[in-house]
Amino acid sequence: MSHILTTDALDAEQVEAVLALARTVRETDGVDALSEQTLLRVRHGALGRSRFHLAHVSTDRGQVLGGFAFAEAAPGEPDSAELAVAPAFRRRGLGRRLLDDLFASAGARGLRVWAHGDLAAARALAASAGLERMRGLWKMRLPLRATERAAAPELPEPRPAPKITEILEIRTFRVGADEREWLRTNARAFADHPEQGGITLEDLRQREREEWFDPEGFFVAVDPRDGRIAGYHWTKTHADGAGLTDGEPVGEVYVVGVDPAWQGSGLGRVLTLVGLRHLRDRGLPWVLLYVDEENRPAVRLYRSLGFELWESDVMYGRTDR
Repeated sequence: MSHILTTDALDAEQVEAVLALARTVRETDGVDALSEQTLLRVRHGALGRSRFHLAHVSTDRGQVLGGFAFAEAAPGEPDSAELAVAPAFRRRGLGRRLLDDLFASAGARGLRVWAHGDLAAARALAASAGLERMRGLWKMRLPLRATERAAAPELPEPRPAPKITEILEIRTFRVGADEREWLRTNARAFADHPEQGGITLEDLRQREREEWFDPEGFFVAVDPRDGRIAGYHWTKTHADGAGLTDGEPVGEVYVVGVDPAWQGSGLGRVLTLVGLRHLRDRGLPWVLLYVDEENRPAVRLYRSLGFELWESDVMYGRTDR
């Protein structure tokens, strides 16, 4: 027997149970069922924006967490959701119950559900609920040093156009000084992508408190005359290898953003190369990134630098909304 608890806040015991479930799913499936954003919400909360769905299952050891789902509202957009079922409790209809509960609790604009890794089980669950593929997010990778199969690609020296060098300087992010200006640029750069463009000051500060955060790998292109940030490349290091190694740290192009006023200037490519060379010079063997499959200019840029498709995430929804 199972029941689902829906709440907007988790206590310490519930947080630990969800994190443990996420680790077990990762070990079994080889892919994270819950995104970084969801895990931040689990650990820190976001009252008024988030809903947590906890599926408890009765066992001879009492009630245990068999599944978990999360949904977050964004103004003017469908809710964004994810779910995970513990391997020991799969094929019992728990995933479908969580999915139905997510849709029953969704806002007026409906719901979109992310499936990470594009696994067969997720495709089957989506089909059983009448969901269709709405969007794809590519996960790409690039070796930063030679492997058994291939030599590491050459990373060109960043060569900014005169317009960039005459106006902007590229430096590292200054914690306590750059946050609000970075938020302005990020919102403009990702105005059409609410997941990234909607990041708040508290969201940013939560990331600054994460163990992986390193301002030395967070590059911003700034106009020194007024302090305006024209673009940025925020890199990240995954201490656990992110599935690319057996525990040796790897890098990530966490996010690259360029203010619309500077798009088409070549600034994005310059910043990308600055960050990639930083990760290479740290001795990391691989770098990964996520990019929307419909973002053809970005895909072309990353392919030109040697990135190849590795995995993909899929967003599902109902077209009648």
